Amino acid sequence: MFAWILILSSWVAALSLILHDATKEDSDGSAISIAAKNFKAFIFWAILKARKLRGAPSYGTSPASVSKSPVKVMAAVKAISSSSIQHGGPSVIKLAPALPPRKKWWLRDHRVSVTIPELELAISETVEAAPGCEDFVGVIVRHQPPKSRPDPNWAVQGVKFGKADRKMVNEALAAVVERMQREYLLGND
Repeated sequence: MFAWILILSSWVAALSLILHDATKEDSDGSAISIAAKNFKAFIFWAILKARKLRGAPSYGTSPASVSKSPVKVMAAVKAISSSSIQHGGPSVIKLAPALPPRKKWWLRDHRVSVTIPELELAISETVEAAPGCEDFVGVIVRHQPPKSRPDPNWAVQGVKFGKADRKMVNEALAAVVERMQREYLLGND
């Protein structure tokens, strides 16, 4: 049993190190530090719940904090806001700007958003650079609803071969489209 615990703990340590390395550049901090903060908050919440269930006084129930109950604070806020409205002055209470919803690091889409003409031009220029495809004219790209989140939202609908060899263009085009579907996403315009 002890051997299994050692094996499991070494795997958890290796996975957490990999997860930390992959997310250390994020603006919210690494996934490990975020998980540690959430775990700390969960433990604190569990301790407070346990104290309430036992009937023990929880943190912040001293006589000084009882006087600052939410009801009294709300009454003070209403009094301040109503007095500023009566005097014609600006409201004392200012709302903080709404923060954008935080995206989870595993939901981030790192593909670049482009328009259809930009994507068609990028594909055409890349295929023209391939040997034997100098006379290639272009492609027609259309929006295609993705089946799942990581799938591309576009596909090549038509190919303008020009005087280029079709077999060489198809080989080059298949490789270019596969790579660009991982890198680019059609914008909402």
